[in-house]
This record gives sequence, C-alpha cells and structure tokens, in this order.
Amino acid sequence: MSYPPHPPQPYYAPPPPQDLQQGHYQAPQGGYNAPSQPYYQPQPPPQTVFVQQQPQQKDDTGCCCACRLSLDHQQLLNAALAHIRLAYVANRTPHYSTPPLLVLYTVRKDNQQKPLDQRLLDIVNAYFFSMLQPGSAFAYDMLWPVKIEWFFTSLPNYMSMNTDQAAFYKERTEPHQYRFESTPNYDLLEKSFTDHYSSQGIKIVSTTNWSDTAWMVMRENPSMRYARDRYRLNHLPQKSDWFWIASQLLFSRPEGGWFSQQLEGYRDIMGGRLELSESLSLWDPQSKRVTPELASKHWLRIGIRVTSIQEQELECLVDHVVNICQQSQASCHVFISASNRLLLKSIRNKLNIHQIAVHAVAEGFGFADLNDLPENNLDHSIFDTDENRLKRDYARTFMDWIILSRMDYLVGQHDDGFLKTAAWAAQCINL
Repeated sequence: MSYPPHPPQPYYAPPPPQDLQQGHYQAPQGGYNAPSQPYYQPQPPPQTVFVQQQPQQKDDTGCCCACRLSLDHQQLLNAALAHIRLAYVANRTPHYSTPPLLVLYTVRKDNQQKPLDQRLLDIVNAYFFSMLQPGSAFAYDMLWPVKIEWFFTSLPNYMSMNTDQAAFYKERTEPHQYRFESTPNYDLLEKSFTDHYSSQGIKIVSTTNWSDTAWMVMRENPSMRYARDRYRLNHLPQKSDWFWIASQLLFSRPEGGWFSQQLEGYRDIMGGRLELSESLSLWDPQSKRVTPELASKHWLRIGIRVTSIQEQELECLVDHVVNICQQSQASCHVFISASNRLLLKSIRNKLNIHQIAVHAVAEGFGFADLNDLPENNLDHSIFDTDENRLKRDYARTFMDWIILSRMDYLVGQHDDGFLKTAAWAAQCINL
C-alpha cells in the first residue's frame, strides 16, 4: 500500500499536522493460562512507527492505515489533560454528602445490549456530560454483565467514582430526585441542564444510550462553554482528541489486582509497562509508554483485529502486515485480536507462514463481548466465585482492547468500532 502525497481526512485519527501534509512522513525513533509465546523472532533493528486505520486509504477489501500525531498535537492534548487533572475532581463533596448533580453511566440486564466499544463511547459521553457542568460528578453504575472497575482504574484515582459509590448515593436519594435520562442531540446543543435539574430538585441522573460522539454536540452548548474553555478542550476540534482525553483518565490504567496479573505475560508487547505514569511531560522518561529496555529490542508492534471470515479480507490483512514488516528494519511482532477462536487460529496460521512473531491472549479466556453470553466450555474452577467466573468469561475483550491501544501500528477492517476506539486511545504514543 502506498501513501498519497496529500493524505485525506482520517477516520480514526485527527488530520496530519501541516508539516506532514506535503508527504513528509517522518517516523519517530524508537491466568490464568500462560500467554502464547512468539513462534518466530526475527533479528532486531532501529525504527518504530504508529499507524491507524483510515478508510480513505483503504483498498477494495477495507484494509487501511494512517500516520501518528505531531509533537505539537501531543502537547495540545497533554495541556488539556493537565488542566482537567488539576481542576476537575469527580466528587468534591464529603463522602456522606450527595454531590449537587451526580451523572451515572447505568447498565442493567434489561436495558443494555452493546459491545465494549459502544459502551466506551457511551461512558465518554456521560463523562463529558458531567465534566462540562459545574459542580457535577461522575460515577459508574454498570452491573451487567461485569463491572467496569474490575478491569479499569481511573488515572488519577479521583477522576471517577465506582459502582459501589453510586449505589451509596442512590440509597440516600429520594425517588423524586432521581431521573433516567435519554438526551437527544438538539437538547445537548442548547439546553442548560444544570439550571433544569436544579429547578426540579434532581440530584442523580442515570444515562445509558448516547449518539456515538454526542460530546461534539455538547462542546457547542453555551452553558457548557465555560468548562470547555477552562479545560482547554476548545483547542481540540477532533472527536478522536476528546476520546483520547477521556481514555487516558478512565481506560489507560488496568485494575491493579486480578486484571493486571492476567496482563503481566503481555508486558513486553504492551511496551514494557502495564500502568502508565501520571507524568505528562514529554521529556520525563517515566512518561514514555515504551520502556528503555523494550526500546532497545527494536520491536515493531503491530496490532491486527479480525472480525470477518471472508478469505479475501483475511488475505488482505495478512498482506498489509507482511508489507509493513518487510518495509521496516525492526523486529516485527504482531498481536492478534479476533472475535472468535476460528478466526484467531486462521489468521495465526497465515502469519506463521511468513515467519512473523505472533502474540495473542491465551486460549483459556473466552471470546464473549459484553453483548454476548459467556462461552459454556471454559474450564472454570469449582472454587471460583461468580465474580471470578465473569471476569474470566469477559477478560479477553478488555485485554485485547487495552493491548491494541498500546501498539505502534493497527490494521483491520475500516468499519470495526473495536479497532476504532483502540486507535483513538492509541493516537498519542510518546516513544
């Protein structure tokens, strides 16, 4: 695949900075079952690039790529993130006092049948809905099929509240002070929700379903502009920029207990770090997503996401990966995320033919997304609690997503929301 001299508007990433729009693509330097090990490891050498999907550059089968952000764009994102960390706290009130307005992301068995990527978009919408209203707080209220805090921890910790905290506040709130909200975009554009809820005595608002990127409508709401400008979000015109901000706060740190233990075997493919530093300085060694030890191996880490059983599309994806590896002098390592066991086996076999180092989450984890029932053939221990069973049933989905979000390249079908959200979260890698 060749890059055009004037790249078109990306789908998964903000547009290239001005210095890249003339075609100058400068690459930066740089279980409970045991995880699978690489089948082959080529000789290492010196360069790493980050590529995301971009439908405007796709071929007939929908495989495509786009380049990473500039240093200037990273600095804009980090400035907004720093202002939010300093000025926004999920709950400033004493623990026994309900916040002036508490916004929940609520999921129950009877009201939600969405996969992980769509839930992440809904969470980001609810989060900005809270952040852009003075005095508002945010909490998870997700009980089906798993709790989000079983897998992700806020970075820093005070940026959100968990499901148990939400339950505490709900128990202390009168029924007339609670509302389940489904907010249309035309209301998000003009309505002053703070005044509206205050006039009706509403203390807690539960949200579930949003249009995919409703935060781009909220940013134009006059009643939310003060908070938007205070956090420097007015400098971020792309929807992927806003998602990256929220993902750094909510989805970048694995839960520090069980989930981190499952990811330990994938530390190298994740860049040598499971937990990212809170430092935002581009010159702080601890802020680097790739450790010096891992950088010295000169790995090129490619994430491939497979959801289609069409042979032509599988061959297309493999061809893209092989071409990337052949054009790079780095030691090529490919992480495979697939929607089922058959696809994982098929794409792995095709890559092994080319003697490429292949990684994937261990087979002992199920292939259920959050809108699926668990696989019934998993080898659970008779001593497992219900919580541990659910964690193992759904861990692969979270593991695949967070590992993809740490890759240097991402390759997959252009309409894959799972890959899109991982690409948005990965767009600002600091090597």
